[in-house]
Amino acid sequence: MKRFKQIMLLLMTVSLVTLTGCSSDDDTVVIPPGGGAEFLTARIDGADFTAAQSPAVIVGATSTNGILTVQGGKNDGSTINFAIMGYTGVGIYTSGDNLSNTNFIQYLEITPAVATWASSGVTSIVGGLTPGSIEITSDDGTTVEGTFSFEGYNAGDMTLKVITEGAFKANLE
Repeated sequence: MKRFKQIMLLLMTVSLVTLTGCSSDDDTVVIPPGGGAEFLTARIDGADFTAAQSPAVIVGATSTNGILTVQGGKNDGSTINFAIMGYTGVGIYTSGDNLSNTNFIQYLEITPAVATWASSGVTSIVGGLTPGSIEITSDDGTTVEGTFSFEGYNAGDMTLKVITEGAFKANLE
């Protein structure tokens, strides 16, 4: 009987340690507003670009007065952003196809020096560049998702960057 009491005491001690050693906070999963994770990814001249997720998610979007803006950046400061003027929801929007189209997509680097490659009205002046394309595949009023691609032109040094396989999901602020 003494052996039985020792085994029961051991089981109760192990159970007590197990139950009190776990915090309910460890099981809490925080889902951002709108559900799911925000992201912005692309390939720039064949190299992967992924907006930062740590120490913070550097992705954002706004939709105000018929203008949608989306931005995603890396910890080194490089950023892809775009704006759609006359935004009406799900659909395909272009940039850089003519001077009167004020939509733009751009890629910005701040190291080693500040430089921007853009698909805007300037690409129609340069000629031979493919207009940018932004496809909004989902907009539920709290989250916007889609894809994009463009040829970005840097007027400062007259270089070109090709951005392909762009994809994003961002909570609307």
